[in-house]
Amino acid sequence: MKGPETALADVHTGWDEEENLIDTNLAFYDLKHLQHRNHEVAYPKFESLSKDPIKLPSKGEVIDYLNGGNDIVIRLPTKSEFHLEGEDHDGDEEWFEFDPFAWLPINVGLDEEKSGDLVTAETAWEWYFDDDFQWETVLQLGAAIRNTGSGYHDPRPPKSGPVPKSKSLPSSSAYFPGPAIEGLAMNNVRDLLAAKVNFRSKRYSDGEIEESDGRIYLLPPHPSREPGEFIRGMLEHEFDIDVEHRPDWVDDYILPNKSNFQDRIEQLEADLSSLEADVQDARQYRSILFEGSDELEELVPEVFRRLGLDVDGEISGGRDGAIKLEDQTFILEITGQNDGVDHRKIRQLEDHQDNAASEGYGTNRTGLLIFNHFKNRDPANRQLTTSNFKDRLEKQDSKLLTTVDLYQILCDYERGDIGTEEVIDILTSGDTIIRANNPLGQSTGQTEGRLESLRSQLGDII
Repeated sequence: MKGPETALADVHTGWDEEENLIDTNLAFYDLKHLQHRNHEVAYPKFESLSKDPIKLPSKGEVIDYLNGGNDIVIRLPTKSEFHLEGEDHDGDEEWFEFDPFAWLPINVGLDEEKSGDLVTAETAWEWYFDDDFQWETVLQLGAAIRNTGSGYHDPRPPKSGPVPKSKSLPSSSAYFPGPAIEGLAMNNVRDLLAAKVNFRSKRYSDGEIEESDGRIYLLPPHPSREPGEFIRGMLEHEFDIDVEHRPDWVDDYILPNKSNFQDRIEQLEADLSSLEADVQDARQYRSILFEGSDELEELVPEVFRRLGLDVDGEISGGRDGAIKLEDQTFILEITGQNDGVDHRKIRQLEDHQDNAASEGYGTNRTGLLIFNHFKNRDPANRQLTTSNFKDRLEKQDSKLLTTVDLYQILCDYERGDIGTEEVIDILTSGDTIIRANNPLGQSTGQTEGRLESLRSQLGDII
């Protein structure tokens, strides 16, 4: 089993350990457990980190296992993607999106926009989908691309730039036949909630379709059923294995503080997940200190939205968007360069303002140049010679905000020192050169310390 340790598993392996499927006939993978322990393992392919990378079997190993008549039971996560730690090309820590199903020989996805409690289950599965069951996602299943590798590759873009997206789908011959799917539970509009799947392949000799003797069980987590109970139920109800004799009345006796500990664990896991997401966002937003124009045009509007502002109105080849306030509209030009503020960018901003005026777009329009100047230098050593351009900005009713000051505004906002109204006051002040209230801070120790504290608390309880 991969997941939490339980006395029911003959063999237990951690997420960072390789399992030997050949020595088992039934394998359990608790991907819900992995979702909440994502901070304990690194993304595949990163061997040099302080934590070990996750180890999962390859598609080929899973296919051989299923064709041998062996079964895999998967307790599903509640997200089709979450994040594992890796490193960028410079060796700095970075978080990458991780597909927890990429090692399987069938395509598995989750629709996270749907949830509910109405369930129609097959009779043999009513023990699992009882009155307490609530579902958070629905299953989406399909064929798999014909390869037998791990499904995980280096997630970093090439140093020269982003990976170009393919404009064509693989040919139909690149896929295995669709799997044989047996629905175990559905919602009231017949979306799959749980399924039993036989892998299907085509024989090279005569083209006949073969189904694996082994199956993959895909089951959503039960909100009140612990992993040990889940495994026990599967062994007893589906595989007819008598695990342990227990009197009917034993469940009436609750372990001391069990519910308190369980509630505390769930709260810590939720706090950890939220904080991990916040740290990941912070690392992403930090890149406004060194990125060039193309990346900044996507990132900067997201920063303003994070600050609680409404940003839209981008025109390809024209303005980079606009911040709409109640009685004022900031027309944006966003750029980053290796040197100081460029008059060509000011001229582009002037053109954006003229075009917005001719369109009748916005009210009380003000130009706002977002500039990442000397982007390759440490922000502490960047000079801003305002005498070269300030007069021209003032004549056109425009302002300048460097990404260094924008980042500090974001830091102040995330710490709770300022709110959205204070951000608006900073932008609408009479200053042509907009400055943050505080100097740029270099430390993220407070957030990282909080993260480590939560991890430690969770580890102590478990």
